[in-house]
Amino acid sequence: SKPAVWDVPFKVGDAVELEVLDEGGVDNPLNKKYDVIRGVVLGRENKRLDTGIYLKDVLYGDHVERKVKLHSPMVKTLKVLEDGFVNRGKKKGRRIKRAKLYYLRDRKPEETRVTKPQK
Repeated sequence: SKPAVWDVPFKVGDAVELEVLDEGGVDNPLNKKYDVIRGVVLGRENKRLDTGIYLKDVLYGDHVERKVKLHSPMVKTLKVLEDGFVNRGKKKGRRIKRAKLYYLRDRKPEETRVTKPQK
């Protein structure tokens, strides 16, 4: 069966938020806490059950990049925070013309930060 995450329409370049079960696995009754992962979608890899997305965010000044598998039972929800997050400012509203946004790895941290800085 198809996971609920698949029904959410998102594209490369969008800012998304995922709720992922903490370590301990799905069958662990003591582990009911969810970890929130935010980031910009750098790319999508379609490989049947191994389908996943690459997320990039800046936490405490460091670049963090993760691959999240969409078929995983650990992923509970996916929410789109902002469409076309990469095209902010003058280019707002334009569509993204690349399938993989690996050039964002070289950008300044302020340009790709989704999570608000901690004070």
